Amino acid sequence: MAATDGHICEITFRVRYAETDNMGVAHHAAYLVWFEEGRSAYIRERGWSYADIEDSGNFLVAADLKARYLRACRYDQRVTVKTWIEDVKSRAITFGCDITDARSGEIAFSASLKLICLDSRGRITRIPAAWAAWLRG
Repeated sequence: MAATDGHICEITFRVRYAETDNMGVAHHAAYLVWFEEGRSAYIRERGWSYADIEDSGNFLVAADLKARYLRACRYDQRVTVKTWIEDVKSRAITFGCDITDARSGEIAFSASLKLICLDSRGRITRIPAAWAAWLRG
């Protein structure tokens, strides 16, 4: 875990029944939804929202995902999603995430996601200077 600015956002919740299979194990796609929740919470903690970003006419879209599933999360288990910024480039930002058991701290899922900046016409563009400064802390 290497946050560029030292800020790590943490949110904790219970695995919901709708996120599990008939054995009570969280579906693999749920972890990605939780990562998205973590990114949204990270941005809100820093005083912005994805809506603010999109209102500016720019969009952050997924370009590269690396994920490791290390152990199963189960129905009603308390999990903590830890999210941070790993890297900021002129046209991309990379978020990191660990999902852990809230009690033991054992890592269940670890990922990084590179998002590229698109303009309102869907073309890759530079991250606005104000965002870049904000993202770098």
